Amino acid sequence: MVFVKPLSNFARHSFGKTLTHGYAQSLVAGTQSTNLPFGNHATNKVRRPQTAQLHTAFQNQNASSTPAVAGKAGNSNTEKGEGNADILNQYYEAWQKHQQRGEEGNEWEQFQFTKLIGWKPASVVPDVKGKELSSLGSRPDAPVDRAGLDRAYSTSAVDDIKKAEDNVAEAAAVARVDEAIANEITHIQQSSVTRDEPRRVSVSAVSEETIKQAVVDAGRSPSTSSVLTTEGSTHSTPLSDVTAATSRQDTDSQAFSEHISKLHEQQHYGQIPPIFQSMLQQGLRPTVKDYNALLASAIHHPIARHQVVPKALDVYSDMLRRKVSPDTAFYTTLIQLLSRRASDVTGMKDALDKKRLRFGGLNGTGSFLFASNETEYAILSEDDALSNAVKIFDMSTALHEPRLYSAETYRLLVTACALYGRVEDMIRTYNHMESQKVNPIASMFPPMIEAFAKSGDLVSAVECYNEYKALAMADDAGKLAIIDRKDNEVYAALIKAYAMCGKVDGGHRFLGRIVDSYADVTENRKERLEAVQDTVILDALVEERLNSGDYAGALRIAEERSLTPLVRSQAMARISVTAADHGDVSFATKAYQYLAPDYPETPAAALSMLALHIRLGNLDAARDSWALLISASGFDAYFIEPTALYATALIRNGNVDEGLMQARESFGRMRASASSASEITEEIDEAIEFIGAFLTRNGIVPSPNASLSFLWAMVENGGLVSPVAEQMLAGLGPEDIVTLSRQDMTLALQVEAGLIGNGQIMHDIAHSARFAHLLDIAVGSGAPLDERTTGLVEKALEKLARERPDIVNKWQSYQQAPSREAYSQRAFTPQPSPALSATPSFADSFDPYAATTDYRGSTIIAEELETRRNSAGLNEALQRFRNIRRAGRHPRYIVYAKLISAAAKEGRTNLIHDILGMARTDLPFLPECSVVRHGWSSILDSMVGACLTIGRRTLAAQFHQEMLEMGTSPTANTFGLYITTLKDSTKTFDEASEAVAIFSRAVSEGVAPSSFLYNALIGKLGKARRIDDCLRYFQEMRAAGIRPTSVTYGTVVNALCRVSDDRFAEELFDEMESMPNYKPRPAPYNSLMQFFLTTKRDSSKVLAYYDRMQSRNIQPTMHTYKLLIDTYATLEPVNLAAAEGVFDVIRASGQRPEAVHYASLIHAKGCALHDMAGARQTFDEVLAGGEIHPQACLYQALFESMVANHCVAQTEEILDSMSANRVEMTPYIANTLIHGWAMENNIEKSKAVYDTVGMEKREPSTYEAMTRAFLTAQDRDGALATVHEMLSRGYPSAVSGKILELVGHGMSRAGSVVLSDLIA
Repeated sequence: MVFVKPLSNFARHSFGKTLTHGYAQSLVAGTQSTNLPFGNHATNKVRRPQTAQLHTAFQNQNASSTPAVAGKAGNSNTEKGEGNADILNQYYEAWQKHQQRGEEGNEWEQFQFTKLIGWKPASVVPDVKGKELSSLGSRPDAPVDRAGLDRAYSTSAVDDIKKAEDNVAEAAAVARVDEAIANEITHIQQSSVTRDEPRRVSVSAVSEETIKQAVVDAGRSPSTSSVLTTEGSTHSTPLSDVTAATSRQDTDSQAFSEHISKLHEQQHYGQIPPIFQSMLQQGLRPTVKDYNALLASAIHHPIARHQVVPKALDVYSDMLRRKVSPDTAFYTTLIQLLSRRASDVTGMKDALDKKRLRFGGLNGTGSFLFASNETEYAILSEDDALSNAVKIFDMSTALHEPRLYSAETYRLLVTACALYGRVEDMIRTYNHMESQKVNPIASMFPPMIEAFAKSGDLVSAVECYNEYKALAMADDAGKLAIIDRKDNEVYAALIKAYAMCGKVDGGHRFLGRIVDSYADVTENRKERLEAVQDTVILDALVEERLNSGDYAGALRIAEERSLTPLVRSQAMARISVTAADHGDVSFATKAYQYLAPDYPETPAAALSMLALHIRLGNLDAARDSWALLISASGFDAYFIEPTALYATALIRNGNVDEGLMQARESFGRMRASASSASEITEEIDEAIEFIGAFLTRNGIVPSPNASLSFLWAMVENGGLVSPVAEQMLAGLGPEDIVTLSRQDMTLALQVEAGLIGNGQIMHDIAHSARFAHLLDIAVGSGAPLDERTTGLVEKALEKLARERPDIVNKWQSYQQAPSREAYSQRAFTPQPSPALSATPSFADSFDPYAATTDYRGSTIIAEELETRRNSAGLNEALQRFRNIRRAGRHPRYIVYAKLISAAAKEGRTNLIHDILGMARTDLPFLPECSVVRHGWSSILDSMVGACLTIGRRTLAAQFHQEMLEMGTSPTANTFGLYITTLKDSTKTFDEASEAVAIFSRAVSEGVAPSSFLYNALIGKLGKARRIDDCLRYFQEMRAAGIRPTSVTYGTVVNALCRVSDDRFAEELFDEMESMPNYKPRPAPYNSLMQFFLTTKRDSSKVLAYYDRMQSRNIQPTMHTYKLLIDTYATLEPVNLAAAEGVFDVIRASGQRPEAVHYASLIHAKGCALHDMAGARQTFDEVLAGGEIHPQACLYQALFESMVANHCVAQTEEILDSMSANRVEMTPYIANTLIHGWAMENNIEKSKAVYDTVGMEKREPSTYEAMTRAFLTAQDRDGALATVHEMLSRGYPSAVSGKILELVGHGMSRAGSVVLSDLIA
């Protein structure tokens, strides 16, 4: 039966974690029953408790007694508690009367209660200084004489005392009380001496069998809390037997204690609580060693992590309640536990803050994605583990003999105080450590320095460093003064402190002194200096910039400073994560591009980038980050929020099926990698509920396949979340149900029957109709139903018997049918994977899906896609495709491939994945059938091409790998797409070499090259000016019998034009026009027109090729019109009227002029004609017209005009306009401005413009412009550094050689140029 969880996350939200509140009350309850300063009671000036508070304190003490204690009192008081209240009232009235008289005793006076027959309370006497004294019980060394006992005052006697006016008599009564107290103190001191002497006790009285029997009697192992609430029953005992009973108790107590100590030493923590409980049940008093063992059991026994601290504090409270003084070992364990908890709380709160910043904001500013995170954060905010640790530490050091704690204890407490900013407590703890002459652990100093800096106390931070320095120097001298040196971390902490206090220069001077101190170091100097640089730059300089929001400064430091590769990647990851979490997409992307996919820091950065892109609505970029995340090895519970966020983002953008399927797959991976299944199950349930609520809130109904997939996700997680399960079923109509597989049908029937049978959906016509339809199909199929499904159906029919008797009759007929006897009753449990019967090996031509293939419909869809290559054609084909599937059939494999390719060309990413999902459902892959393998090869090949078309190169690689695993490879045209899409997808800048590598890979995978593949390769080689390689592959193409197309000729001609070989280019052009298979295309004509425009500057040649183009009825492109404008406006003879007339030609052809055409006109007026006013007027008119959106080409033309007319100073105004219109700085605009400011002898402005272009966006021309600017300013080192960076980009030698010529032989020095200075 499918287990339904209607409120799956209730316990996680409200109950489980709120247990952390329990220990505070236990702690207070334990401390209020003592006279220690650990309590919260206020005192007046004479150190007496205030009236109301004292009264309340006594009441709390009585009320907090355990049930066992109450039972014990009941044996000696038949009034069942009424006497207790009277006694307290008597005590309070006597104390109040004493206060009214204004008499002052030493500290307080004991009021004598009425003695009870057969029972004597344990003597507890606090020291005059407030110290703890243990409860001693009966004293074996003090014989009790019944006749010698003083009679206590009765209630009437107390009333008589209150009414008496004789001061002498009253003083005598008080004197008798003081005398009794003094005698009691004397007895206690004598007993303490006797008790502290070592005694030889025989343990034969309590055998091992007795202890085992006590454990058996105690039942199963109790929890620590239950142990602490157990009291042994104390019966009335004749006073003559007290001595003998006490002796037996001491013997039994020692036996139990020895057994508990043995279990503690053997680390059998689970057996300690039952032994301890048995000890209490026999009325024995535990020793401090017993409590130490019980505390260790509470800490190490397997329980939920959030319950450890409350249980440990329960042990401490019970210890104080029983008047057992903790020893140093107990305090050490407890303080360390609380300090670790406090540090953990800060870490958990920081992690939750990052989650709120990264994943929150959807439900309001400052909100968490999940409600459980909100609850958890509130609980952590109320945690007072550190306050308790400080109180216990102060009390243990102030009220007892001097205690010597370990260095680790001091480190934990000091670090926790520093993290919380409790500077006074931190200093007091450190001073106590010094007073005890304990050598500190070095790791406590960095948080101490940072704590001082956060409080604005730089002087104390420097003093803290000096303290560390003195200890380190003593350690260097051979004296053991400090443990585990952390020199680099301390340096980083102090430099960061300088920056936090606004003294950045002081931090740099300090860093300079550190570097200078390594000048005389000979042993491992380089490695030690690198370690200092890495730590200081990463943990101080970069971290402080990030904390202050200066992402540009942090990125600049990470780029320019000398760092090892590993630390540089860590710095870039921190910058990317922090900038992304704060919504700065520019610097987050810049830093992220430095990270390689195999870096360990990359998944964390990809996670932040994923959340950033989703917040910005950029789903395409989010897909790339998600692809990298799912390829990571560790996919644990931390990815639950990203999975829910990504799934809802896909759903919001219309990719409902993909979103739900991605969620199911990710949840499965998380469960597989989780160590604790219970915790991650609850969190996944919450994510499922979150996704379901998002669907409900937006009124989205998933497709049948997606709904069933999400139901399977719930089943795989241990049970259904009822509101979401009901919602998934709501979208299943009759036409959808018939398309379900048997497994999905069975699951839907089980869920529907379970919802109806459990009464969760009463009087719902839709559910009853759906249940009836599901049952009809199940019964009509003739297949037997398993016992679970049968039981759920019968339970649902009981609910529907009155409303739908027809269903009941049909079910009864089905059960009574004789054909059911022919089936073997075998239980069937639905499985998530689709049921596919194993197909035997047939001939290669066998297609197991041929019987359900619609061949005629496939032909119609294919023709529709071929004839109408637009959005309308795709929509018509999709309509036919859906009609085929509604009829229970499916098209051919190639139709799925064509639909995927058509969707990619239209940019419909969600449709691509939907079609693939339907293909996997309609035509599951069968590796043993060659027809299926071939069909799926075409589908996956189209997926690789589609991912490349939409810019999802990482996804393309995944589908490519899936094809290789099938024993096939993508087609030659798909490899051509790999090459043509290099520009926007790859991080390498030598595209030509990358294209050759792709071509070689295609050949190695057995792919026969096609003309498209050759054209793509030759095009990339031509752009890199590798003309010899272009011609070699051109000849290879001909030799292979592949006839060059007009695209091939155009590509080669364009490459020849790039190297100024116009003669050969024109010969190939004439050969192209004479080819019988020549298809006129405008690209070759544009290439030659541009060559004669920009290189030869021959207007007649440009116009001649334009005329040849028109003679062949080739429609000019927008680029052709731009070339015409440039020709008329910039080449002699200049004809500005003809240039402006081109705009009329464009409009006459039914098109609109574009920004590039106006940019050409602006450039012609400003640069060729030097008409700056006319250029500016055209620019302003274009922007004011509203037809053309502000674009970079318009600004670039205006900047070029300003530079040409020496108006560089006016460019700053235009830059502000460009920023206001959200036009990004391009490398080509930067080139113009760099050149302009260099001509104005303002190299600082040139460098500032250069820095605005990120390293990943800089073109070779940008490096050339900046190098020329440095050389113009006689700054050769700056020029060499720029060339050095350019060489690190991996440009082809043909591209970089031109820039190298600028610096000549200076490149011999370039390798020695230091790009960063540690003290810059």
